[in-house]
Amino acid sequence: MAALSDALLFMSRNEALRAYLELVLMEKGIPVVYFDSAREGLFWLVDHTPRAILLDTDLDVDPFAVASRIRHVRRLKDIPLGVIIEPQEKLRTTAEVVRVRPLEKPLTREKLLGFLQAG
Repeated sequence: MAALSDALLFMSRNEALRAYLELVLMEKGIPVVYFDSAREGLFWLVDHTPRAILLDTDLDVDPFAVASRIRHVRRLKDIPLGVIIEPQEKLRTTAEVVRVRPLEKPLTREKLLGFLQAG
């Protein structure tokens, strides 16, 4: 059985964004588990169930493909899942089709905390 975690799982190669997330969430007492590659993040998910999952378009593979794969895991079906995107209609539509919450860049404290509270 996968261990429940109070952490946010974040997958991105963007170190500045990772540092920003850690800063914002540290004050709320929410740990961040991050991976540079989707493969490592997906392997982590085999043994863990995070409070939320956030993917960045700056990932080593298509974040929507990763999100779709996560959505097919019954245990993770109700976990809040978001993708940080550029403000483009095409990306918003893709997020809707994959059933993930789009968080448009620039990512703000309010958007991030709103995403976590909505879940």
